[in-house]
Amino acid sequence: MRCVESLLYQVLSSIIVLQLNHAVHGEKDLSKSILDFTTGFTRFHSSPDVVGRRSLVWSPLSLYEAMLMVAEGASGETFTEMQRITHLQTKAAAREWSTSYLSDVKKLAKDNRQYNISVNIANRLYADNDFDLDNEFNENLKKFYESQLELIDFSQAQMSANKINQWISNQTNNIIKNILNARDINPMTSLMLVNTLHFKAPWAKPFDSDITSKENFTLNTGRTIELKTMHLTSHFPYYHDKKHQSQWINLPYKGNNRYVLTLALPDKDIELRVLEKKLLRNSKILNNIFSTLDNRTISNTRVQLALPKFRIESKLDFAEHFKRLYNVKAPFDADKADFSLMSSGRSKELYMSKILHKAVIDVDEAGTEAAAVTVVQMLSRSGMILHEDPVRLSFSRPFLFYLRDINNKVPLFIGRFTGMFMSSE
Repeated sequence: MRCVESLLYQVLSSIIVLQLNHAVHGEKDLSKSILDFTTGFTRFHSSPDVVGRRSLVWSPLSLYEAMLMVAEGASGETFTEMQRITHLQTKAAAREWSTSYLSDVKKLAKDNRQYNISVNIANRLYADNDFDLDNEFNENLKKFYESQLELIDFSQAQMSANKINQWISNQTNNIIKNILNARDINPMTSLMLVNTLHFKAPWAKPFDSDITSKENFTLNTGRTIELKTMHLTSHFPYYHDKKHQSQWINLPYKGNNRYVLTLALPDKDIELRVLEKKLLRNSKILNNIFSTLDNRTISNTRVQLALPKFRIESKLDFAEHFKRLYNVKAPFDADKADFSLMSSGRSKELYMSKILHKAVIDVDEAGTEAAAVTVVQMLSRSGMILHEDPVRLSFSRPFLFYLRDINNKVPLFIGRFTGMFMSSE
């Protein structure tokens, strides 16, 4: 973890790589569908058998944008099942969701630069030279998802991996490198869709690295470890949610307070899994908590904050999640999948086999760097109470975090820190 004393900054990067192998009405509220999507995924990751209850990070926004692009090429029962993933009933709704969010991000680019904030979302479609790509599908990706097309020779596996890796590295400020290798390029690969998300911003109220100290952190097991802990006393949006037995705080980034890192700490003697279970009953619970916390008409609370520096790296396979939680089967079935709208010949030869997501987040006094990668491989068939008095909020036990765009109520990254780390392999 590196520390840059002169500037506290936030970098969050996310990538979605969707691999397609050859057989070879609009909604103005952007938050509802993606929060439903996020809640479903988080419910899966909060079960006791998922990655051993270790720390976790992933990017709802990046993965969601990628799923919308995949759904663009789906038809029939396959599209019906993709609707269960995106929580949007029509392609028009999906197109408006993407167009609205991308347009909003571009509008604020000038103001963001004034505050040293960078938000970059990019989509790219790589098509094999020999693949019969449907022009309408490509044009829809270009129009509604601002995707760019590049022809490539997937038979040259290493060359293809190198080219895509270089584009990904460029889009993520060189944070994510060499994601693909030759083994990731299937001999029958026809298409790869890549989504990248890069976020960088300084804190509105930076931490002072001179007062960072080692302090005890209690794991879920009850064992205590020492972690370098940052300290800051200031006024923040803060609530104690007695109904869900948790404390919540928004840490804003510099500028117009659009982006915040929301932290949730279970009350003493309440396990993190208990809080997660309560929050994930439906998306309305989280939405209500965020709405209350984001209410700018309520005075901030003076908080004595203690937050550990941490790094989390996660790698997960979402394919089973789709099948089990959403009962999505057709897109993964070689005999039933219908992604015919991706091919001008309307061939039903593509189906999904894997959805791998990898994410990294690194938090210290200098800020945060994060990156996420999702690989979707498609093979061929060949009650809140405001505390008015000063409070001490020490994240000395497992907690949740949400990096959010509070204007659109869209989560960019979410996860949990438990003090237990999972391997990146």
